[in-house]
Amino acid sequence: LVPNSINENDTLNFFCVPPQSSDVDFFVTVNPLRTVVESDYANNSGAALNKSFLCRKMVELAYVSINYTPSGGEPPQNMVAPGTGDAFLRGIYKTGDWNYHRSPLGALTWTSAINNSSSSLLNKLNDIRNTQIPAAGYPKPEFVFGWLPGNPYSGNGQASGIPSAVAFGNTEASRFQRTFAHEIGHCWGEQHNSLTIGTVGFDVLSQLLDPLALPPVMITTKKDVMYAGQLTNAAWVAPGTFNDCINDDRSACTSDNDSLEGGGGASDSPRGERCLRIAGEYQHDRGVIVLEQSQRIDLAEPTTSDPAGDVIVSAFDAGGQLLTSIRMRTGTARECCSGNGLLSRTPFYALLPETVAGKSIASVSVKDIVSRKVIATQARSANAPTAAVTAIGSAMPKQVAGVGGVDAAAALDGDVEVRWAASDADGDALTAMLLYSPDGGDAWVPLSVNLSNEISGAENSFVFNTSNVPQSIGPNGIVKVRVSDGMNIVDGEFPVGMMFGLGTPPDVNIISPNANITVPQFASVVLQASAWDMDDQLLPESSVSWTSDIDGALGTGRLFVVNRLSPGTHTLTLTGTDSSGLSQIQEVTLTVSARDVRSSDLDFDGNVDAADLAILLGAWGSAGSIADLNLDGTVNAADLASLLGDWN
Repeated sequence: LVPNSINENDTLNFFCVPPQSSDVDFFVTVNPLRTVVESDYANNSGAALNKSFLCRKMVELAYVSINYTPSGGEPPQNMVAPGTGDAFLRGIYKTGDWNYHRSPLGALTWTSAINNSSSSLLNKLNDIRNTQIPAAGYPKPEFVFGWLPGNPYSGNGQASGIPSAVAFGNTEASRFQRTFAHEIGHCWGEQHNSLTIGTVGFDVLSQLLDPLALPPVMITTKKDVMYAGQLTNAAWVAPGTFNDCINDDRSACTSDNDSLEGGGGASDSPRGERCLRIAGEYQHDRGVIVLEQSQRIDLAEPTTSDPAGDVIVSAFDAGGQLLTSIRMRTGTARECCSGNGLLSRTPFYALLPETVAGKSIASVSVKDIVSRKVIATQARSANAPTAAVTAIGSAMPKQVAGVGGVDAAAALDGDVEVRWAASDADGDALTAMLLYSPDGGDAWVPLSVNLSNEISGAENSFVFNTSNVPQSIGPNGIVKVRVSDGMNIVDGEFPVGMMFGLGTPPDVNIISPNANITVPQFASVVLQASAWDMDDQLLPESSVSWTSDIDGALGTGRLFVVNRLSPGTHTLTLTGTDSSGLSQIQEVTLTVSARDVRSSDLDFDGNVDAADLAILLGAWGSAGSIADLNLDGTVNAADLASLLGDWN
């Protein structure tokens, strides 16, 4: 009698997939057939008119599992997988959909304490997004996110800038989902705020019921997702944050991605030129940028100059002549996401053309615009390093063969060990990157980055698993090592084509429904899935199917609604099948409780008799009639049988 919007039982809530249109009208009528006696039927209808639902694309978001060797190893995969790790993100940022999937490059091993290396980690995630994923033949994702095990970072998480495209976070149970959404908020361009949401919000699909057991109603005093230092149960999204993010160009449809079928949202094809990656850490407390060894990027787009930049990055040839310069902003990522003031150290990342007008870059400098002080320099040394892959094979000592000692026809599968050696005549510190090509050298997937070459000339080794890389196309797999001494970069390839991997089934995950829920008969149940494959990428709708052990086939696709589940306890099975015929399944159990939704007493006189039969026969074959007793959309023999069963 006194409805309260924060009480779910006082409200009627609807989930729908609206059409894309600039003029959508919603009409709601309760008691439409006046089967419940009321004193006033005039207030039973309402409308929301002239709403605009614009196309929003599927946004590509690749996550990187970080093998954090100081503690924890890799994060729990069940926490970061689609349907759990991205639950809060999906709940508050309503893009066309999220193609949230693991990075096609596998896990990233990180050996440095994160509180001392967060800038370097963000630079590596930028490498993965800007260069390594496209170089491997995959679309460049709108965002890349790194997951740490537990919460070893004092700031919860960090984005590389505001706005930006990469960030990392934690897997601490009470905050990991909100931290993920919070850092992506920074990537959208959001600053910290101290807002409460100011309106009642609903977790429509109860996506946060698992695993946090949160209620679906988000009261007005919940804090906005960009309120720093919060737990997941304290947060939701304020209208301003929601609108800013959903209106971002990266979620807008274009002629290339206005369909969700097969493209995964990202439409970028590899393009650009050979670049030098100049990256490091801006130590604001010291007023200097400490640069890492530069890396060659075979195909990348140079960083665009920002007129609002606070530093100038300049590149010179061997004679000291200026080749190119750009402005960059460096202070946008200083907010600490635990709410503790400003960060003293942030990442610095720029891509410069390796050659300009036929001349190679020999040195770079970074100058603060206000003070005119040079805050970083890097110069090419006299001698380039040497590097070579010395052996490769199954990760067992007797099976690792030297050059020419591997059977190209026998596929290497499981753990594979690569050995290499590098040296430098100048005595420069060296870093290495291992790369793998499945197709004879057209696409290159990084196996590992930021590897240190401990002793000049000594043999180094690295082990990877073939399930984390695309299967090679026949005996066309190649492994090479790329070594940098600062600005000199050399490659050493293993010269024999090989077969890697025996195929990997797709990753499929159930987004909705939640496990072990009970719904009444005829209720709409939202079936939503994610399905991504190492070789096929986003699986097409036709390759994603749903079945029930009671009702059989339910349909195909990543998102649709069913309301015809029979009473009983169902095991729903989601199956994703790739182009090689490999499949993966996920299952969820839910119970449908029987109920009567419509009475056979069609004239409401208290009896089921000939008058009711006449009404039913008069509506035979029609849709939307009160005589459609089983709600299957048509008045037919099933409804007649139900009425006769209730006779008198």
